[in-house]
Amino acid sequence: MSSSKALCLVLLLASIAPTSGAEAPSITTSFNEFWTAAKGQPFLQQEHAWNRTIEATRRDIYDSVVWEKQQDPYWQARRQIWLKARFAKYPALAADIPAEVHAVQDAVAKQSVRFKMLFPDADTHPPITILLAPNFDAKSGVLSSGKPVLAFAADSLLLEHAQLDIVVPHELFHLYHAQHAGIRNDGVMPDAPLTLPLFEEGLATYVSGELAPGHTDGELLLEDELGAIPANKLPDIARRFLADARSKAIDAEHPEIFKRWFNAAPKPYQQGLPNRSGYWLGLQVIRYLRRTYTLAQMAAWSPAQAEAQVMAALQQISA
Repeated sequence: MSSSKALCLVLLLASIAPTSGAEAPSITTSFNEFWTAAKGQPFLQQEHAWNRTIEATRRDIYDSVVWEKQQDPYWQARRQIWLKARFAKYPALAADIPAEVHAVQDAVAKQSVRFKMLFPDADTHPPITILLAPNFDAKSGVLSSGKPVLAFAADSLLLEHAQLDIVVPHELFHLYHAQHAGIRNDGVMPDAPLTLPLFEEGLATYVSGELAPGHTDGELLLEDELGAIPANKLPDIARRFLADARSKAIDAEHPEIFKRWFNAAPKPYQQGLPNRSGYWLGLQVIRYLRRTYTLAQMAAWSPAQAEAQVMAALQQISA
């Protein structure tokens, strides 16, 4: 590695810090303090220790990004369920969490250098934080100030045995896209149609393939079953999606529409299709659009432009 790249890695590692304030200790220090107080204790005592050591110095990112308090009226009940389940797993995870935090830091530093080579206008020091969270592995979001951020949950990534060379560039693109094209929350924005998360997830998956070459589609999509979908099913799947394409990504009355294309679940949402098929279809749509447009052009599209291009592509693919 050249000395200039090594210096970039050092600077990037130094920049990966809690976004809610310089006074917050490292997440490894906070976790060790939490687990020393919480190990073997009843849930209410564990929760009290969590509140004091994990969330108190990272309030904004937990309120805005982890629990999404403004968007989820049931966040308190979900939080209790999620935390109780995660605390039960910590006896088996605790010893390996510091090493996972270091691995995530290293992957972010290395992939950020590669990412900036692909997107030269990307931040040299992207707003990234590593924390603990029971309800996601990596997630872009918006702080109360309106600033986009990217959070990696080290405990969830450890639990999943996640391939960081795939996950990190995928999520770096979501952050970049929010900053440069205004497509936030992975395309799941108020009043956005379902075509927008299809475009956003497809493009992020495509970028991860560019920055982590040599992986199969199943690896890039984080599920072998998705990678095994036959190419000849593409027109039929595009037609099925078109029936839902004008639906809202956020719809309190019909949340099942988004779920059947993008959510994981023990049981299938659609007959003959694996769950999260929207990720697979999104990747195929991006590959189709790449025949005409450069990656830089697509990454610069506004939400309205992206929606129009995806609708046109789906109609052509399904014809």
